Amino acid sequence: MCKLKLSLVTMAVAGLLLLSVAGCKNDSRKQVTSPHPVQSSPSPISSAPSQQQQRDCLVAARRALGVQAQVVRCGELNTPGIQEVIAVLPYKLLPSKGDSIPIRKMAILRKEPSGWRTSLMAAREVQNEAGYIGLDYVDDDFHYFGYWLTISDEHLGNAKEMLIDLLDIENADGSSEAASTEFAWNPVVGRYQEWAYYQNPEGFKAEIKNPPHFKGGVMIPPAPPQ
Repeated sequence: MCKLKLSLVTMAVAGLLLLSVAGCKNDSRKQVTSPHPVQSSPSPISSAPSQQQQRDCLVAARRALGVQAQVVRCGELNTPGIQEVIAVLPYKLLPSKGDSIPIRKMAILRKEPSGWRTSLMAAREVQNEAGYIGLDYVDDDFHYFGYWLTISDEHLGNAKEMLIDLLDIENADGSSEAASTEFAWNPVVGRYQEWAYYQNPEGFKAEIKNPPHFKGGVMIPPAPPQ
């Protein structure tokens, strides 16, 4: 997959959950801190989740990713009254590195009146319910290993927000020369979207429903809509 490069989180917007995924844009990143995978963690807008909420998060995580799923964050992460869980499948061939943990897959789930739904899934590609995010085209020749996941709570503007960074693991030894792409919860549209610092003005970037594919050195245009 070809993803757009962008720096790790150095700034953001108050009230938004930022997510970063490795890509191919400008690289002026700074290190942020993150917890190791835990079954609960207080969010910037709410108190620590109750034991029942922690159990609910773990059940939802395992339904989405299987019995090996680990819960990284659980609580009201974006919207008061709406519980969310950030769940991962760890990449067991690599140890944690500083504040970052290696993962194979990540899911962000929201508990709404109708039940838990998947808001974002990060595997070989990153998608929300509206399409692909954080890329210009799908690179079918890209060898996928996983991501380095880092989470931090930082003051953004006048509020303290949770930041998530996913950096592509480009080689089997865990090394990478990639930079990152940010994502944020956009309350206007009610879903996670790319937060693009490189565009003018910076802000959210819409999803791509049917991206072109790059395969065997050839760019294959998207199929026309039916």
